[in-house]
Amino acid sequence: MFERYTEKARRVIFFARYEASRFGSATIDTEHLLLGILRESPNLLSESLDTIRIRIEEQMPIRERTPTSTDLPFSAAATRTLNFASEEADRFGHPHIGSGHILLGLLREKEGLAAKLLAEMGVRLETFREVIPLSATEEPVPGGWPESFAFITAQPKPLEPIPVHRVSGRPVPNAEFNQTIADAIDEARLLLRASAGPEHLLLGLLRSERSLATKILHEHGLDLNRVRERLREQ
Repeated sequence: MFERYTEKARRVIFFARYEASRFGSATIDTEHLLLGILRESPNLLSESLDTIRIRIEEQMPIRERTPTSTDLPFSAAATRTLNFASEEADRFGHPHIGSGHILLGLLREKEGLAAKLLAEMGVRLETFREVIPLSATEEPVPGGWPESFAFITAQPKPLEPIPVHRVSGRPVPNAEFNQTIADAIDEARLLLRASAGPEHLLLGLLRSERSLATKILHEHGLDLNRVRERLREQ
């Protein structure tokens, strides 16, 4: 179903999966798609990403974080949203499906939390059909959905524990270290890279919210979104 998706739309899906993981959700739902859109296009709506996340947290308390190695299915509402996005692209005669089409899909899906939040912000379907940038500024990615995105599936798989190899006399990686490695691999996938390098480790560190390394990086002026944009330019 993702062959027509542009690079920006695929990043929306990737970010949505990441947000679902942060909330400890068993599925990728409409509110996660909304957060994914705001991560990719932070100035698209009147409310900021952090404001929307707080409003979601007030209604959907955060559970224990879902490991990034766990496959997450789309909820029924999210699946309908993506189908609506395809219909919106067809309505405009666009061969691709962009992030704007996904937003229109969210506006058409009335049962999800995202629709409630968008309605509270005064966002209306017909209005956004007129003003949202849906033209060829987003180009589809050749070759279809990369195999590296196969962690987004229709059916969840059992969680496999991360192995910890203990070596006598040496430190062992803790859970935070393992999460940074997993986040670095996610960032490589996000940037459509065939392999993960040190630059992706930097992004993995910046994605952490509590580590001392992240605090030091922030003190030196490093920001996740700015570093990610710099790598996209390379």
